[in-house]
Amino acid sequence: MRESRMLLNKLKLVLVLLVAFAGYASADAGGLKPRLACVPFLATSLQAMAFTEQISSTLVNSLDRSAVFEVVERKKIESVLEQEGLRLDNLTYDSIMQTAPKYGIDYVVHGSVNSDGSGVVLELNLINIRSGKRLLQEGFRVSEGGLTQLTQKISERIVEAVKQFDKARLGMMAAGLPGAANLVKPHQLRAAGTSNSIRLTWQYAGDVKAIAGFSIYRASYRDGQFSHHATISQPFYVEENLKLNEEFYYRVAAISLDGRASELTEAVRGATAVAPPSPIFMNIQPDIRGARLAWMPRPVSASDKRMSPVGYRVYRKNPTSEIFEPVGSTGLDSNVFDDVNLEDGAKFVYVVTAVNSEGIESEYSSRLAVVTLPIPAPVNVKGNMIRQVAVNWDKYAAELAEGYVLYRADKRDGKYEVVSRLDGRDVLTYVDKGLADKREYWYRLSVFKKNGMQTSLSAPVSALTRDIPPAPVSLKAQSGEARRVSLSWETSGHADDAISLIHIYRSLTGKDGEFEKIAEVSSDKNRYVDDEKPLQDKSVYYYRLAAQNSGNAVSRFSATVSAVTKAVPLAPADFKAASGEVKRITLSWSKNAEADIKEYRIYSRPAGTAEFKAIAETAENQYVDSGIADGAEVAYKVVAVDRDGLFSGYSAEVIGRTKPLPAKVSGIKVENTANRTISWQPSHQKDVRSYHVYKKGFLGISEKLAAVEVTHWKADDLKGRLELYVTAVDNAGLESEPSEIIVFE
Repeated sequence: MRESRMLLNKLKLVLVLLVAFAGYASADAGGLKPRLACVPFLATSLQAMAFTEQISSTLVNSLDRSAVFEVVERKKIESVLEQEGLRLDNLTYDSIMQTAPKYGIDYVVHGSVNSDGSGVVLELNLINIRSGKRLLQEGFRVSEGGLTQLTQKISERIVEAVKQFDKARLGMMAAGLPGAANLVKPHQLRAAGTSNSIRLTWQYAGDVKAIAGFSIYRASYRDGQFSHHATISQPFYVEENLKLNEEFYYRVAAISLDGRASELTEAVRGATAVAPPSPIFMNIQPDIRGARLAWMPRPVSASDKRMSPVGYRVYRKNPTSEIFEPVGSTGLDSNVFDDVNLEDGAKFVYVVTAVNSEGIESEYSSRLAVVTLPIPAPVNVKGNMIRQVAVNWDKYAAELAEGYVLYRADKRDGKYEVVSRLDGRDVLTYVDKGLADKREYWYRLSVFKKNGMQTSLSAPVSALTRDIPPAPVSLKAQSGEARRVSLSWETSGHADDAISLIHIYRSLTGKDGEFEKIAEVSSDKNRYVDDEKPLQDKSVYYYRLAAQNSGNAVSRFSATVSAVTKAVPLAPADFKAASGEVKRITLSWSKNAEADIKEYRIYSRPAGTAEFKAIAETAENQYVDSGIADGAEVAYKVVAVDRDGLFSGYSAEVIGRTKPLPAKVSGIKVENTANRTISWQPSHQKDVRSYHVYKKGFLGISEKLAAVEVTHWKADDLKGRLELYVTAVDNAGLESEPSEIIVFE
């Protein structure tokens, strides 16, 4: 079964090849001969000039007799070379490949002839235009008498090379390569007549390169017998050298590489008629995505009004087409035409025709080509800048440019938005600001005119903005300071980072807590003291920094550090107040363990008051509060103060009492009126050592009369009225309040 399928496939392949070769063999009958142009050979020496004409003519005749080719007339070849501005000495492979397709040529033979006195040397090239392949590139040497035989041999070599090339191509088609697909019928066939020619154009929706060409059929009447008239490789045809007022009908079919024909188009009428002379195409100027054409009418001497134009039509051939397409028209009063919205930097070929009142066109004018103004060169960009990119570009060469439009996108193939429109051809720089950090931006440029025309955008160029600045390093926080924290750090990075500020942040809740910005300092500083709002004693504070550059970009945070503020001194311990001292209270306490205690502050609150007030400062651990009333009670507290001015808490409250006055003498009485003796009760206080007897005088002034250690006293030598009282005096010299008064008359 498998062998049967393989045999069947081989039979199918043989049938395809037979059909293909049959198509090739019948090409002459169907008019499908390939068009071959034999360019006159170039003489490379004076001696060779005697042979080039003979070789060229003999080779053309031999190729024509082979009946394989439709050989292009020599006059036609010379006309094409003249129109395209080509000479035999500047003819190159590229110029041949650019020119031949325009005229429906399938093969080109060209070469050179040299003679060195001993014979003739001929260099030959055969090019297939559709594929661009060189089928022959050989050199031949022969004596002068053997030129005829050589040209016949060369003709045979050319025919054989073409047949072998087509055989290989047909074999590829049989293998399923392009060319074997169903043919597309041509459409929109149009005919336009001049006084001696008829131009045919049509559209082909398929791939022209995948077919052999087109067959043109002609009849004398619409319903007449159409016969094959010509073959062409491109979708246009000009039938020339016709007589005035000749009329024909045309139909076109596409021909596949294997010889099959598509359906014919509908018939169209073409006729020659009296037409005005073609205009004189003067010049063409390139523009931004356009071109400006200018021409002049040819003088008309005939009285036939059909020779006088009433307007003009402009035709253009695009870089990807071989057909002149109508692009516009003007009235008789306008000899200028602006063609717009063209491709930048592309070559376009134009012709102009004159049109009479009956719509009959002249022959094409001479062809003029123009290359539209190019897209501007890619811009130059300077990246690694802070939130900006510097862009500059070359001055656009064309003076008609009136400014530039700069575009930007986030991606190479992204949407490009206008960054700035810059008036003036000499404006060549722009700084794009306000960009994101470490981001790639793409830039393209166009050139504009004030009429609104712009070139397409230049090739994209990218630049990367600078990253955010590096964070400060080596951050340190000093612990143990009083109600403040001293910070130090180092600014990292490069001068191009343009760091201008350092931001300082603080947290009270931990390294992962909420940070608050507390300050910013200039970048030339590397120290800061956090003390504007005094910090809490013996508290932990967390810090981190960030750097800001000149573009206001802020770095990531530095490492977080912490510091503990200094603790307040401990409250003084063992605080004591001595009681029973005369008019003073001695205070004492233990010295604090902290080494930096500067002083102690003593506060007192007398009995009956509510508020403690500072009364003294001392560097010692005791203090005597003097000048206190006898028997007074005073409460005390003490705090320690260190060299940083930190106060400890209050010590425990203590109470001290001064020594009281002796008790008032009691039991005073008159013992003997006659000798004026008084007595009193002895004091029960052990430290009472004596008693003072006073006489109360005039206006309440008292006079001390005696100091006794007994409990009686006699004033027998004092006469008159006496008012006496007694006080007790203790060992400290304290004297009691006066006793009751005793009166002697």
